[in-house]
Amino acid sequence: MDTLRIFLRCMLAALVAVAGVAYGEFRPSGKLEIHYINVGQGGCTLIIGPDGTRILYDFGAFDGRRDIVPYLRDVVKLDPSDGIQFAIVSHRDRDHYSGYRAVVEAGYNVLVANYDSGSPKLATTVQSLWLNPAKKTHAGAALPAPVGLAIALGDGAEALIVAANGQVWGEPPIKVSNENDRSVVLFIHYRNFQYVLDGDLGAGPEKCTEHQTTQLDVETRVAHTLLNHHLITPENGVDVLHIAHHGSESSTSAAYFNLMKPEVGLISVGQKNSTYLHPREDVVDKVLIGPHRPSCVTAPPVKDLFQTEDGEKGCSSTGCTSFTGVPIGDIRLVTDGKTKYEINGSNRVHGGRALGGDGKIWSFKVDEVR
Repeated sequence: MDTLRIFLRCMLAALVAVAGVAYGEFRPSGKLEIHYINVGQGGCTLIIGPDGTRILYDFGAFDGRRDIVPYLRDVVKLDPSDGIQFAIVSHRDRDHYSGYRAVVEAGYNVLVANYDSGSPKLATTVQSLWLNPAKKTHAGAALPAPVGLAIALGDGAEALIVAANGQVWGEPPIKVSNENDRSVVLFIHYRNFQYVLDGDLGAGPEKCTEHQTTQLDVETRVAHTLLNHHLITPENGVDVLHIAHHGSESSTSAAYFNLMKPEVGLISVGQKNSTYLHPREDVVDKVLIGPHRPSCVTAPPVKDLFQTEDGEKGCSSTGCTSFTGVPIGDIRLVTDGKTKYEINGSNRVHGGRALGGDGKIWSFKVDEVR
C-alpha cells in the first residue's frame, strides 16, 4: 500500500508539473488556502496549495454559473485558462455535483484527475452534469478516488485520500448502501496545520446526543485511522473540522468529536434544504458548542463555528435547526502552517443573517507540536 501510494504521488506530481508548464497565469499566495464557496444548499470547497495546486471538491446543488464561476474568476482571480488540477465529487447526491458541467463549460478545464467515490448510482443527472462533462476535460473520465493517495500541494503540504465508498485507508472495507456514507474523505495537512473534509459521511446513531440516523458510523473509523497512522495525536486532534452533511444529526457524533478535538468547525449549508433543517441542534448545541452538551462529550467545545449561511428554520420529530453558528457567506481560511491560520467571510448569503463583519478576520494559533 505504501509503495503504491509513493508511486502514485510521484506520478501525480509529475502530471501537475507538466500542467503547470502549459498554464501559469494564476499566482498562488504561497500559503495553504481553503475556500468554502457559498452555493446555498450543498457544498463546494476549493483547496489551493502553497504551490498553487487546486482541488475543487464538490459543486453544489445549482448551476455553477450562479456562485462557483464568479467566485473563481472574481475572488480567486483564477482565469479559466489556468484550469483546475483535481475535481472531486464526494458522492453522487445532486447537491454535490450539479454545478460541475457549468464550471467546465465556462472554460475551467480539469487537468490531472476527476475523482468520485466510485458509487454505482447512475441517475440521469449524474450522467449529464458530472460523468459526461468529465470525459470532455483533459483529465478524462471520472475515476474512483484511490484511497491512500497523497496529492502534493507544495512546500510539504498534502491532501491524503483517507476514505471512499466504504473503504477506509488501512482498514477492511465495509459495505455501505447510503450514498452519503460513500463520501470521499480528505485529510489536508501543512506543517502543523490539519484539516479534515468528509462530505456527508455518517457517524451513526448515538443515544447520549440523540443522534437518530440510518447512516453507518464511518467517521470514527476515519478518526482511528488518522490516529493509528500518527497523522493526528490524541492530545491535539485537528485544527479545523468540516462539519459533515451540513450539520445533520447523521454525522459528527460525540464519539467522533472526542477523537478529532477540533478548534474550529466549518459548515456548508443553505436555507433551501427542504425538511432537513440543517444544521441540527443535536450537533451544534449538544456536541460542538453547547449550551446543552451531555457528559459523553469530553472534548473542549470549538472556539468558533462558521457556516456559509443560515439553515432553514423549523423543527421535526428528530429536532430543530440550530442558529448558534456564525453565518459569514463565503469562508476563506489561509495558513502558513507554522504560526497561525486566519478566517474571514464575504457576507455574501442567499438568505438569512450575514455576520462576518466588514473585513473582520478571525485569527487562531497553530499548535507547535502535533
